[in-house]
Amino acid sequence: MNRLWPGLAGVIVLLFNACADDRTRLERIKAGERLRVAILTTAPFHFADQSLIRGLDHHIVSAYADSIDTRLQIIPAATLSEIKAYLKQGRAHIGIAGAMPPPADARITMSAAYGESEWVVVGRRGQRLPAGPEDIARGALVVAKDSPAAAVLQRLKDDNPLLRWSESGPASGPRLLQQISQNNLKLTLINADVYRYYRYLYPETKTAFSLARRWPSRWWLRRAKDDSLAASINTFIGQYTDSGKAQALRRVYFDHLDSFDYLDTVYYLRRIRQVLPRYAELFREAAIDHVFNERLLAAISYQESHWDAAARSPTGVRGMMMLTRETARRVGVNDRLDPKQSIQGGAGYLNILKQSLPERIAEPDRSWLALAAYNIGLGHLEDARRLTESLGGDPDRWTDVAEYLPKLAEKEWYEKTRHGRARGREPVAFVRGIRRYYDILRLYQQEKRPVKPVPAQASPRFSRNGNAD
Repeated sequence: MNRLWPGLAGVIVLLFNACADDRTRLERIKAGERLRVAILTTAPFHFADQSLIRGLDHHIVSAYADSIDTRLQIIPAATLSEIKAYLKQGRAHIGIAGAMPPPADARITMSAAYGESEWVVVGRRGQRLPAGPEDIARGALVVAKDSPAAAVLQRLKDDNPLLRWSESGPASGPRLLQQISQNNLKLTLINADVYRYYRYLYPETKTAFSLARRWPSRWWLRRAKDDSLAASINTFIGQYTDSGKAQALRRVYFDHLDSFDYLDTVYYLRRIRQVLPRYAELFREAAIDHVFNERLLAAISYQESHWDAAARSPTGVRGMMMLTRETARRVGVNDRLDPKQSIQGGAGYLNILKQSLPERIAEPDRSWLALAAYNIGLGHLEDARRLTESLGGDPDRWTDVAEYLPKLAEKEWYEKTRHGRARGREPVAFVRGIRRYYDILRLYQQEKRPVKPVPAQASPRFSRNGNAD
């Protein structure tokens, strides 16, 4: 019996200390120096590899962590139930699931909104697709169980009593797109922001229609009497959105995805499967040697040559990275048609350009600006940065510089620059294309695991009210 006393005394001390801790929830988080965030692991909310860009929602919550001077700990989650469990158990302070209805759970509350998104019904290209909810055939629409899409449909059933759908699991929106692409499923519902990324991975899919209602993006919080965390978050979100940062961030994540080219996408995916493996190790070695992102190097090379070692342009640039004679000499390349030399030379030159930029410029803007210089030259880029600053933009932010680069082709503006006229639209298109190829490649390598067709028993029948029969 006596041996129980030390343990019991320890419990009493812990309880006393807990009761004596009169700090607010926010103060305890700051003292712990870690903000724990459970987030769905789907682009663009969160990119699993976290290289260059970490994800739109990840970016915003990281800015919040910085604002309260604490570190961020990301906890990947696959379902809404996982996020709820993390919050209720106190293992996460914030949950992020993208734009969707608030959860039907009295123990979960929501932050202020920092944006909103459409939801789209997606089917297979070339097939007859429904024009609205009333046209969806019974059994045709499948969404992932315990997903934001399922929550959206539950909210829609009151206004659309004839709407039918099935739920499969375990799965995700992107995985269901893959099944539609393979003609194993007819339709699914997906966040339009998510689809803007994954349509490039599954180009055989196509939007049938958008839902009339849009849903806001909000963070989930465990409901508590102490609202210090919620108040701090809502203040931050209000300032973040009012400053225009939220809208500017959407440009960063979506502007390069606006123009979808089906044939170009299909061809790129084929080259990823058939050609990239031949050069993958060379990109990896160059990335290590020059401290560069290997997927980004591969995307640059594809933009330049479509991974054709013998490529040449009318202006005389040649090889995998389309180096000029002058650039090749500068980085020690003797044979521009040798894939290893070309890739190493291109990576080395890009590293030179990055190091030439002011140290204060952070990623990913540092890489995008270096790419623009790779295309147009560092002198013209600096002209564009000075012009951007003179017109009220941020010379260290790529989206701002890209807005003013085209002015270098206009006499009114280039006469005021140090290096004169330049085709300013070309580097904007160049960087946009590389970013698109980079995102496709990172998602392809993340999602390329084979998936079995959704079994029929995993798709329960639903009655008129949306409940399983």
